[in-house]
Amino acid sequence: MPDSLPSYDEVMVFYNELAADAQAKIAGLDWASLLGDRVPEVTSRPKTIDTLRQKLRRDRSTPLSSVQDIAGVRFEAEMTLDEQDAVANAIAGYFVHDLEACTRDLRADPHSGYRAVHLWLRLPGRVEVQIRTHLQGQWANTYEAVADVLGRGIRYNELPEDSQGQRLVEALHKLSKDGIGTLENSRVRIRRAFDILEKNSVGSSEPRYKELRDWDAQLDDFEETVQKSLADLKETFDSMRLTKKG
Repeated sequence: MPDSLPSYDEVMVFYNELAADAQAKIAGLDWASLLGDRVPEVTSRPKTIDTLRQKLRRDRSTPLSSVQDIAGVRFEAEMTLDEQDAVANAIAGYFVHDLEACTRDLRADPHSGYRAVHLWLRLPGRVEVQIRTHLQGQWANTYEAVADVLGRGIRYNELPEDSQGQRLVEALHKLSKDGIGTLENSRVRIRRAFDILEKNSVGSSEPRYKELRDWDAQLDDFEETVQKSLADLKETFDSMRLTKKG
């Protein structure tokens, strides 16, 4: 390797510092004005050499300098889809990026079931900011645990060879898009409906208020079931991964 080229360790130090700096700036913004007392979790990380190698092998046409997510920042919070949009707008505005140009919205058209809003920022280097609701984040963490056991290929629309694994992956895809996706869209409709009623000074004792509260309670029950199912599944596959390593 020519002496003028940086080593892998030097490249990773650069991207680690870049991600940490972006994380600190994002975490330091006034999120209470958008999210109230719901404190977001903002973390950062550079890609490991294994995941970076896998990415370059899968897409040999993309040079290392064009890989968007070597430096990554993750923003997760309990929020609606509308609030998720507002968070993306705030971050893009802070870094003086055009929102439409730097946004990759994976909610309506998930990637291997994965739903989120990504911002592709061009700072001193490229930084990807993943903006996820708490449910989107829990699904993604569970899917990562499954991928560690069934194979990383499921992150790229590849299915396991065995039928049981295929059914599980397909069920997780369906849960993300049709289950969590429908739930989150319903939350938006309920919130907007409440806002209209309040704007029109409709009393809380009116039948429409009761309908919305009942609908909201049903979604709470469904969300609790989804969260428990994902937590149980992740625990199972975390245990399987540890057993496999042992």
